[in-house]
Amino acid sequence: MRHIWNWRRWLVLLVSLALVLAACGGSAPAQTSAPAGSQTVAITERDFAIQASLTTFKPGVSYHFVITNQGMVAHEFLIMPHSMGSMAQHMSMDEMHHLALAAVENIPPGATVTLDYTFPRSAAGSHPEFACFLPGHYEAGMKLAVSVQG
Repeated sequence: MRHIWNWRRWLVLLVSLALVLAACGGSAPAQTSAPAGSQTVAITERDFAIQASLTTFKPGVSYHFVITNQGMVAHEFLIMPHSMGSMAQHMSMDEMHHLALAAVENIPPGATVTLDYTFPRSAAGSHPEFACFLPGHYEAGMKLAVSVQG
């Protein structure tokens, strides 16, 4: 009889703990409001395209990218210093991420994430690219040429 009482006590304790953790846990929604002084840019990723509400940027301005994956598979969002073209086929994911000006990896389908980024003054007059370099995605069209004003 004592064995059953201990088992029940542990069960009640575990259920209570699980309820407390469930109430405290969960994933917080992505912060979609821009920090003070930032300009919000909506980025939509689909299978296999990238769209942006803004494609011309100013150096020194803080941008708050709100990236939504409306595709059926995971994507990533990289701001590359320039178009990688066929060079991308000969580089590893680590090399691509090392070259990226900014990156958000593994954005699940249906998820919205944010990225704050300021193009440096040295980027004036450049033509960066938004891209996803998961295998086959770039080649399928997941790239968008943008520009930074001179």
